[in-house]
Amino acid sequence: MISEKTRAHLDQAAPGLKAVNLVDFAVVQSELEIAEPREIAVPHIWKWRDVSPWLDRVYNGMSLDEVHRRTLALSNPGLGGRPFSVSTLLTSMSMYYPNDIANVHRHMANASRFMLEGQKAYTTVGGEKCPLERGDLVITPNGEWHDHGNDGNAPIVWVNVLDVPLAETLNAIMTEWEYYETDPNSNSQEAIARKSQSFIRPPGFSDQMFGAGGIVPRFGPERRGRGVHSPKYLYRWEKTREILQNLRNEAGSPYDGIIVEYTNPLDGESVVPTMSFEAQMLRPGEQTQVHRHTSNSVYCVIEGSGFTDVDGQRLQWERNDIFVVPGWKWHSHCNTSANADACLYAVTDAPVHHKLRMYREQAKTPNGQITEVWPWPYQPEQGSRVSNRTMWS
Repeated sequence: MISEKTRAHLDQAAPGLKAVNLVDFAVVQSELEIAEPREIAVPHIWKWRDVSPWLDRVYNGMSLDEVHRRTLALSNPGLGGRPFSVSTLLTSMSMYYPNDIANVHRHMANASRFMLEGQKAYTTVGGEKCPLERGDLVITPNGEWHDHGNDGNAPIVWVNVLDVPLAETLNAIMTEWEYYETDPNSNSQEAIARKSQSFIRPPGFSDQMFGAGGIVPRFGPERRGRGVHSPKYLYRWEKTREILQNLRNEAGSPYDGIIVEYTNPLDGESVVPTMSFEAQMLRPGEQTQVHRHTSNSVYCVIEGSGFTDVDGQRLQWERNDIFVVPGWKWHSHCNTSANADACLYAVTDAPVHHKLRMYREQAKTPNGQITEVWPWPYQPEQGSRVSNRTMWS
């Protein structure tokens, strides 16, 4: 506790310190040395029935040449109008009309697309055309050229999740739009500017090369990209759903039900260094136990309906709804159907927390007792796993 005499002295010194760009730490100490994370982003849900009509309402009649993207960012009410869903993740919904082609580009941020509505959408990543159906995930890692399009006869909608806020915090935001390819039929071999990439990989390349669990090639393609992210760019919901079903008789996680992580097939780590992508199934009537963790989570509802309780706030969800659970918030999930599964897709920043040794997870029993699930400080015997969905306590 600072005495009145010391406070008067510090106040007298403040103008002089400010003039030379100094701040007395005692003045700001209470802001920085806090017992628990302060609340920044808040729990929130974006209802599909409320937000989806705005895509066509805003962008109908506009070409991509005018707006680059037909995309609406989900702005968390706690972040002062910034286009971020939580403090480290940008989440948005994009609409593409038939025959749309979005210009090829690359950026510092890691990104992902998760298909919600429509058919014959695609993203081309590193020369691989990745057709998307409902529930499919495609990643566009840091530095990989990519473009998007719609080969169908009706609009498509997908969800984007990127680590833009994290890249911005590091002051590392960069985007490049100038893309060139050499025309193989040209005698001069002159590089020509292009709007979209040529396809240098066959359709289904991701599954052909990396689709068999535990079996990976060892003749070159495993070094695809720069080796810091998954060489598999497309993850099919059909296969994911099958795995979830095969596991339905297991106990699962007490906090997330039957949950799996999309991983790099070469090493089992997260598909990109900064984000973990997961799918979970809550069986009919299943309600999970209460827990909290330092990582932020963004959820999208693929099947079913239910609710997630977050620090006393109930988020009622159904198909295509998107909701967020900010870090260090007590939460649990419930499938309210007595006869149908509920499936959620989730993106978290847990890999960053683990790499920086800042991850912590706690559980709360019905009588209010708090137990450590993933203790902090980090202990070497905890291993190096990057998922925030621990199966032990």
